[in-house]
Amino acid sequence: MTFDQAKEAFREHKTCESADAYLHNAVLHKAADLIGAQALFNAVGEVASWLSASDQQLRSFEAVKASALGGRK
Repeated sequence: MTFDQAKEAFREHKTCESADAYLHNAVLHKAADLIGAQALFNAVGEVASWLSASDQQLRSFEAVKASALGGRK
């Protein structure tokens, strides 16, 4: 899985597994100098933000996401 694929997978379906894959890929790609420090920092921040969100915020986000996806079908 590429860094971009892991990032998109996390953004599309936020789970502990997708967060792990995103961070794992970010660290590997940074170590190989395939991404910069800012991309790694952004990945860590994105996952941290998701982990620190309240249950109410997560439910609201999922409701909005479901509504938006329902309009596209």
